[in-house]
Formats: sequence, structure tokens, C-alpha cells
Amino acid sequence: MTSQVQNALSTVYEGLEYSLEFITPEKAQFYLTKNFENNRKISTNNLEELKREMRNSRFILSDSAICFDTDGTLVNGQHRLMAVVQTGMTQPFLVVKNMPSKSKQIMDVGKSRCMSDRITVSGVRISRRDCATIRHTMAAINSTTGTEQYSRPCHDAIVAETYLKHNQFLYLMGKVCPTNTTRVRSFFLGAALKIYAEMTYNSQHSRHKKYNHTMNPKERALHWLNIVTTGMASPIDGIDRDIKPYDRAAQIIFTKSCDSSLKRSFWNSAEAFALTVRAAHNFMIGLDTQYLKVPKDDPFRDFIELPSTNKIMTMTSN
Repeated sequence: MTSQVQNALSTVYEGLEYSLEFITPEKAQFYLTKNFENNRKISTNNLEELKREMRNSRFILSDSAICFDTDGTLVNGQHRLMAVVQTGMTQPFLVVKNMPSKSKQIMDVGKSRCMSDRITVSGVRISRRDCATIRHTMAAINSTTGTEQYSRPCHDAIVAETYLKHNQFLYLMGKVCPTNTTRVRSFFLGAALKIYAEMTYNSQHSRHKKYNHTMNPKERALHWLNIVTTGMASPIDGIDRDIKPYDRAAQIIFTKSCDSSLKRSFWNSAEAFALTVRAAHNFMIGLDTQYLKVPKDDPFRDFIELPSTNKIMTMTSN
């Protein structure tokens, strides 16, 4: 960069003001009056997630500033400011004033780090598929899809912690389940991990739930994964098995995944996620299932509260 260009840029940006502000609801409301007319439409999902973070004390200061241009117009931060107003909770923000007026045209166009990138940078190496699988496993069915839950930077730590409690079974699924097919959806993998973790917990804590099958946790979880991705039963102990009545819940999900009339958007919906969770729970028990309904409540235990399965994986592999 030549000295002439440097001098020109210095002139353009010399008026920038940077500060750390604790923005009160009153100040946030005032800043919102400076919003520019054609700013992007408010995303209800994004706003509600920000409000949940603030109410649960999970909102953290980030490098994304509240920005104003040289005319004093708000060009970045409307969702966060609105969340402060609606929760009534003061929050810390970086604030930048006197941005060039054209800066509003390029806000949020850079490639941001996804969660797996952020967690890997923090020191825990995790693939995108494993990250999505863990989020789906942690998610509850009564609010949104697993991908949308536990996806913000404030969730990085708990996702990484949960991953490290169960990464050996994730590694096993990666070996037995191909990545080059669209039928291997992350919430199919998440459901397999739910089955494995809950059956393991029940067996360790004398919670002898009545199952209509004789498979152990690893066999049952991998059996689910094989059926929902291939439509076929998996061989157990070298013996080929037919699909039994107590396997039908998984077969229903496989049939749906092959249904060309279901658009791709269906498999990104809360309904598809909830149906998969219901099917996985029925499959875990071995319940003969003819059809599936979306459950009102999650039939599985809170996955985050379940203990690590890594020790069990080590014991069973020896």
C-alpha cells in the first residue's frame, strides 16, 4: 500500500470513535430512534434467542460493534438493542461512531466463523458434522429445531463440554456411517447418541426400563442408525437380522427420508426433528410403531445432564 493511499484512508477514518458502553434500556431505545429506514427486517427468531441469552446471563461481549455512521445513523446492532429494550437489562457493547456512510451496505457480508470453527480455535477440535450432531442431541423438541438451538457463540463452551463427554461414540458413528449421503442427517446421528446415552444411563443406575428387545446400548443405537440411513437391519455379532416389529419406528423415518414429495425444507423443520426424536424413543424401547405423531414433550431425559459415555465406550472396546 502506497503512502498516498494510506494517507487517504487515514483521512477517511480519522474521525472514528471507539468505546465500551454499558447500554441501558433507555439508551438502547434512544439509539433505535437513529435506525436507518431501509434496515433489514427484524428476525423474530434472532430477537427471541438474544432475549433468552440475556435473561439466562449467557449474553457475552463480542467483537461485533453497535455502529453509527457520520450522520449519526444506526447501521449495525438493531436486534441487540431491541433485546436490551424488551428485557429491560443493561448489557456491555463495543460502540463505533462516525463510520463512513456507505458502511451500511457491507455490514454482515463477511464470512463469519461457524461454531465448529470457533470451538476448534478454542482448542477442542470438532468437525461440523459432530458439532451439528451434538447440538441436535442437546436440543429440546418443544421450541425449535436442533440446529437453531445451541448455535450462538455463548453456547460454544457447553457444546464443547458435551462433545468431550461423548466424542468416542461420535467417532464410532463416523466410522460406520458414511458422510457422502444426504440421508445421514445430523439429527439421525443425534438420535442414535440419545439412544446410546440413555440406555447406558438406565443400565448403570438400576433403572431397568422394559425393552422389547435384547440388544445392548451400542447395538441398539447403531441398529437405529443403519435402518434410518439404509432401510436395512444391521448384522449383530455377525448374524444378519430382519427388521422386526420393534424396529418399525426407524423404518418409518427411513421411508420419509426417501419420500420425494417432502421438500428439503421439511428436513430443516421442527416437525421433522420432533418426529425423529419420537421415533428414536419408540425404537429404543422397541415399541411396535405404525405411525408417528409429534410429541408435546421430549420423551428422552435432558441429554446435557447425562454422564459421559466415554468411559463405557473404553470398557466395552477392551
